[in-house]
Amino acid sequence: MTRVLGIDPGTHRIGWGVVDGTPSRCNLVACGCIEFPAGTQKSQYLLKIQSEIEGLILKYSPEKVGIEALFVQKNLKTVTSVAEARGVILYTFAKHDLSWTELSPNTIKSVVAGAGNAVKQDVQRMVGLLLHIDTKKLLDDTTDALAIALAVQATKL
Repeated sequence: MTRVLGIDPGTHRIGWGVVDGTPSRCNLVACGCIEFPAGTQKSQYLLKIQSEIEGLILKYSPEKVGIEALFVQKNLKTVTSVAEARGVILYTFAKHDLSWTELSPNTIKSVVAGAGNAVKQDVQRMVGLLLHIDTKKLLDDTTDALAIALAVQATKL
């Protein structure tokens, strides 16, 4: 059994999910979302990310961690904000001597839903089926983080 922490970085919310299992069978350990109110000062935003991710690492002791790779967007402000968040998250992984796997959105969709062009609803449905949970009650960011954890667990990366 391997424990995996998946992180879906964003600008106002960062989804996270922890699963235990093997490449063919996983169980949900915990999941959630780190949220930032509008107008949060940049320094407070970055410090909270570091503190929250470190807390997850200490609480759940993952053996593997996965994070969604940064993909190109037209909005430079959004890309910069997500890149800064990812930098803090990757720093926190490194601080705890964790190597990480970065997966593109298409790779995550392909591994979890069977097709790199799967729509969000397909990924959400498959996460629910694979973990035996009702994903309709979860924020998209949390479901995405669980998909990342499942994709890392399913691959030999």
